[in-house]
Amino acid sequence: MTDIQIKNAVEKFEALIREQSDRSDKIKAQGDFVDYEKLDKIVIGVCGGDGIGPIITKESARVLEYMLADKVKTGKVEFKVIDGLTIENRVAANKAIPDDVLEELKSCHVILKGPTTTPQQGGPWPNIESANVAMRKALDLFANLRPVKVPEEGIDWTFFRENTEGAYAVGSKGVNVTDDLAVDFVVTTTEGCERIAKLAYDYARRNHKDRVSIIPRLRPMSGILTSRQLSSSTRSAARISRYLFSPTFTATLSPTKLQNFKAA
Repeated sequence: MTDIQIKNAVEKFEALIREQSDRSDKIKAQGDFVDYEKLDKIVIGVCGGDGIGPIITKESARVLEYMLADKVKTGKVEFKVIDGLTIENRVAANKAIPDDVLEELKSCHVILKGPTTTPQQGGPWPNIESANVAMRKALDLFANLRPVKVPEEGIDWTFFRENTEGAYAVGSKGVNVTDDLAVDFVVTTTEGCERIAKLAYDYARRNHKDRVSIIPRLRPMSGILTSRQLSSSTRSAARISRYLFSPTFTATLSPTKLQNFKAA
């Protein structure tokens, strides 16, 4: 390894640190979550994507339009069709999400998105970042909410899966130091941990859940950091808090012990 290679790697690492510090500052400046009940109008973007996406998204939107017909009539809800997220259009723009499409997506409060093609090595399309990953970053979609109910097993769980912290924060910005050495990064911020925990606790309080379990996916240290970062005001939303490090093993032994609610 040469001094020049080390210097280049350090410069890339410094740029990454500055980028993530800026991301942390932006999260601080965001303030509280949007209260959708207080909005005069909720705009729902319908973005079909490509392949079978436009077909299934159109039918899903038809169901939503039927369910929300009264709110559409009163102007409380508006549907907005957004085209342009096809693989052909993305390749032509050489971007995961073309700029004009991204601006339309940003103008919506809710987005119903269909599948989009992610180019694979050896395939017919050039290497372009996944539209899903790009949308997650551009719109800061930090939580993936996954409800799971198995009534016969007594299971009623709601997972809040982290989308932008950890390995997701950096994406493909690891550093190839030499042909034999590459370094990748996992990023954790106080602001990122706080907001997904707050979202989970708020959900638990509103839905009368009395338990929140925080499950670090990679290593115990991340769980220790998370537990230290949760403020008393955030945690007061639910009466019981637990920090679990082997969720799959525990659930296999006794799924009913993990009933009600989890934030992961």
